This record gives sequence, C-alpha cells and structure tokens, in this order.
Amino acid sequence: MKKLGIITAFIAILFCGMTTATAQNKNTNPQITKFVEQYFPKANILMVNAEWDEYEVRLSDGTQIEFNKTPEWKKVDCDHSNVYNSVPAALVPEPITTYVKTNFAGQSIIKIEKSRRSWEVELSNDLEIKFDKNFNVTKIDD
Repeated sequence: MKKLGIITAFIAILFCGMTTATAQNKNTNPQITKFVEQYFPKANILMVNAEWDEYEVRLSDGTQIEFNKTPEWKKVDCDHSNVYNSVPAALVPEPITTYVKTNFAGQSIIKIEKSRRSWEVELSNDLEIKFDKNFNVTKIDD
C-alpha cells in the first residue's frame, strides 16, 4: 500500500510539472515561438524554462534549444529528435556546412552551439568539431 501512495504522489508531481510547463508556453517569448514555427514546424513547444539570462526550450519531438536573454539562439540539439535528424541547414553557417560536407561526407550536424568567440558542432557519428569565430577548425574530438 505504501508503494501505491509513493507512485500516486510521483504521478501527481509529474502532472503538476506538465501543467506548469503548459502554462509557461502561453507566456513564451514571441520571438522564441516564431523561431520554433520557422525552423521546427513539425514540433510544438513543450516547456520553457526561463532563467535570469537564458531560456531553455524543449520541443515535442525531443529537440532542445537554448536562447540568451535577447532571445537569440545559443544552442540547438536535435540528437534526441524523433522528427528532425539534423539541425536545420539555415542555422548552420556556410563555412561549417562546407567543411563538414568536404571532410565528413554523409554525416549530418545533430547539434550546434555558438558563442561570441567560437562555434561547436556534433555530427551524427558523435564527432565534435570546434571552430573559432572565423570558422577555422580549432579542435576535433571523437
């Protein structure tokens, strides 16, 4: 009987969390909503976690996106997506796309992260490539 009470409490907590996440979506920044509609039209926003300097967004297909406070995207992770098998091409700078196509034919970019000084991508073969702000390769991790 005690186990049933614990399971019921756990389900209630999960349900409350989902309700909160759904309520947050109604107040999602319009720029984030527009970004998702433009680049991930087959997915919906499930959750938005707003921190003081960033937004963490989870989509219904498993994609995760981080935005800064502007909100401009900082990271797009399609690794767990059941719809999108790669980061939308429009989000990947041409020099990175060209480098990946030339040196890693057949691989797709499943994750991309940008900062003021660098870019980092993860390929479908789990290889990580780091670029400086001028798109020169600085590191390759396997």
